[in-house]
Amino acid sequence: FEVAVPTLRRDHLDIPSDAVVYLCPQRGYKLSVHTARLQLQILKEVPGSYFLIKGLADKESTMNFFMQIAEEEGVECDRLRFLPEVPLEATHRANLGIVDIVLDTYPYNGATTTLETLWMCIPLVTRVGQQFAARNSYAMMMNAGITEGIAWTDEEYVEWGIRLGTAPALRQQISWKLRQSKQTAPLWNAKQFTREMEKAYEQMWARYLEGKIPS
Repeated sequence: FEVAVPTLRRDHLDIPSDAVVYLCPQRGYKLSVHTARLQLQILKEVPGSYFLIKGLADKESTMNFFMQIAEEEGVECDRLRFLPEVPLEATHRANLGIVDIVLDTYPYNGATTTLETLWMCIPLVTRVGQQFAARNSYAMMMNAGITEGIAWTDEEYVEWGIRLGTAPALRQQISWKLRQSKQTAPLWNAKQFTREMEKAYEQMWARYLEGKIPS
């Protein structure tokens, strides 16, 4: 991934330098009331934290969506920040530097946004489901050697969000593991992925020639 010069700083958003900053970078169609409630429950339990929301959607609708849920959950709306789109993806990745934790969406996980988060060595909280779209982030995290932040229930999602928000040493440990993973993890090894994919195709073709049903 290319990373440009950042154009966003915490002071631009009136966020203290020592605050814990969460981000949801997903497009509007991936947002759900249920997951937004979980995200705001996390924010409520981490004092002095802020929540950045960014994604292609109608800005006014997105603001109304989150602000209404924040009021219902007892979270101050002035802890929410709605970020504009930037013209270059490389700039977007650079601006992730102000974020401490990314909160994934469910049942439609991130895809490119998850890869970008892991590449920038930022801890991620994801909720795992049964269908493909709810297992994207889980698969990427496992292939990067990261299990911290993987939640199998709503309760675990909130627990991981709070734990990462209140444990800077754990966040640093995950960031270090992600930096190390760039040298060793299958997620970043395109040649290994290609070899394994080719091997899978060969095995499928061999089963077909033998008249066996797909396994």
